[in-house]
This record gives sequence, C-alpha cells and structure tokens, in this order.
Amino acid sequence: MYSTSCFLCKRNMSMKFIKLLFFVLIPLLSQSKVRMTDIVFNQRIHDFGIIYEDDGIVSAKYDFTNYAKSPFIISNIDAACGCTNPRSSKDTFMPGESGQILAEFNPKGMVGKTKKWIYVRGNYEDGYQIELKFEAEIRSRYNRNNYEYLRGEFGYLLSDKVKFNWGKRFENDQFNDTVEFTNDGYNDIIVIKAKSNAPFITTPKLPVTIPVGQKIELIFKIDLSKIDTIGPISGYILFETNDKFYPIKKTPYSVDLITNFNAWKRKELKNAAHIAFKSNVVQMGVMNSGSVRYKKIIIKNTGKSILNIRKIETDCSCTMLKLPSNKILPGESIVTSVKYDSLFKEGKQSKLIKLYTNDPLNPIATLYVKAIVK
Repeated sequence: MYSTSCFLCKRNMSMKFIKLLFFVLIPLLSQSKVRMTDIVFNQRIHDFGIIYEDDGIVSAKYDFTNYAKSPFIISNIDAACGCTNPRSSKDTFMPGESGQILAEFNPKGMVGKTKKWIYVRGNYEDGYQIELKFEAEIRSRYNRNNYEYLRGEFGYLLSDKVKFNWGKRFENDQFNDTVEFTNDGYNDIIVIKAKSNAPFITTPKLPVTIPVGQKIELIFKIDLSKIDTIGPISGYILFETNDKFYPIKKTPYSVDLITNFNAWKRKELKNAAHIAFKSNVVQMGVMNSGSVRYKKIIIKNTGKSILNIRKIETDCSCTMLKLPSNKILPGESIVTSVKYDSLFKEGKQSKLIKLYTNDPLNPIATLYVKAIVK
C-alpha cells in the first residue's frame, strides 16, 4: 500500500522545488531591463477640461503595453503634488502584457488652470523615469444642483473651445483651426476683434455679428515656421466682444514643437551634433530647508556639428540651469552650474531639467536633480 509518510515526503520535496525555483527566477526578473520606448502608452497627457472642485476626486487613466522582450517592473510611482494619488494595476508586466496607471486627483481648494506630473520609475536601461501629465481648469459650483446650467453665467457668447490644443507638431507645419461661437443671449452679439501676441497665429477678419440663437465659425491660420524655438509653447487668444457680462474671452493655446529628424538625409545624420553629460544625475546631497546649493556639471558635444541648445525647461522654479553659451562646438565641453533652492521643501526631492537640442539621437536631454532636505 501507498504509505501516508511517503506521500508527505514527496509533497515536501515538491514544495522545496517550487521555493527553489521562486528564489532563482526572482533575481533574474529583477536584473532584466527594458527600453523606455518599449513601454508604449496610449496617451501620456490627460486633459480633464473643466472640472468642479465641489465634485471631489477625479481619475486619469493611462493604459500602456510592454513591447520589450523582458518583464517591465515598476519600482515606484511618484506625484509632484500631494493632491494626486497614483498607482498601477500591479508591479510586474510580462512581454506583450498591458497595464494601467491610475491617478486620482483631488481638486478641493483649487480654482483656475492647473498641471500636475506623475513619475513612473522602473527597470529602464536608458532612463530614470517616464513622465505622465494631466491638466484641468478647476471651477466652483457654489453649491448648485448637479448639471444645473444658469443662462449667462459664462456670458451669453458661448465657445466650443476650452483650449486650442495642437499637440506635437513639426517645425514649419502650417494648418488651420476653428472656433465656433454661439449667441445664447437675448440680443445680437458682436465679436469685435481677436488678439494674440503670437506672430505665427493669423486671426480672421472681424468684426462679425452673431444673431440671437445662431452660430458662427472663425478660422485661424497657424504657421509654425515663424517660431524660432522648440518644445512646449503656450499663450492666449483674446476675443473682444460686446457680451454684456464677459466681454473679453480668453482662450489658451498650446503646441509641442519638435524637429522632424526623419526628414534628415543620411549625411546630415552622420555629421550631426550629439550631447553628452559626465553624469545626468546631479546630487545636491543633504540640505537644510531654505538653503541654496550649486553643483558643477559638464556638457560635451561628441558629434561633428555645432550643438544648439535651443531651450531649457524645468519642472520647478526651485531648479535653474544657465549656460555660458547655447552653442557648443564639435568636441568642445562647457562647465556650468545647476542651482537648487530648497525653500519650503522637505524630504527626498527629485526635479527635472530638460534641454531641447538638435541632437537627433537625444533631442530632449534630461538632467535629474536630487536632494534630501531636512
């Protein structure tokens, strides 16, 4: 007969084998790396549009797929504001597997336009973190009933555009965009003029009169070849009207201008400029809150053409980088300093500095500024 002791013996051996397999596989998984471009998100920017602080928490969802040959392991998800609570559906995603980052945002006590960032850190071989972002225009309902609309509360001239959002566009792109105005009032409304300080936006011919209950479409011509910078660009178009309560309509616009390196010829790519840092992590060390610290960094052009640093952008005004020159010759290195101001900061800090360049391999070079503030 088959003894109970023999059965238990085999069962114990099986359990030991499973545990051994577990301890062998886990280190292998943790050592594997993925490229950041292999983690493909359906979208990295979520626009809530208009939300109301009285309505409480809203959620942004960022779906992604791991197209790498190795598991994608999320080590940490951080937010730039305590008003945001981010989390992932799980920590490890096998090759071909999809997942989701959920960010819960509490707008209580906020009014106006806001932008927030989420940082997804993991086992990347070519970077430190993936950035996700959401934006919203926060308003208050003043304790009104849900979905109640008061005629004239935003004026009698209504627009179908909360924002002109043109997304990523190549330099020299030219296109049109429209805005539709509706007269929701009791008298004819005149759109007197449209003004913008952006030379690349051509406004339509005005004035124009909109009868009661009718709509009109205004066409704007956008010529990005007139912009001499790169990266995110934003501003406002102001509409001057005779609307009784809100005669001035202020509509924001945004565009993320990028260079079309795919259009470069083979020779141009071969002789291109390339940006390099001795280290792209700037360690400020331990600091007392309110103190300011500077750290030297070295930026080198390892390419064959002049390196143009066309724009510098930071995610916090507490971090600054000034260059002695925005042009670096082939083989040349420049020494400069990163400034970090720890005023009103506490605990572990991680800030970003982005350098927009003409390097086709690294058009947006990133520095990570780290500190521990006590």
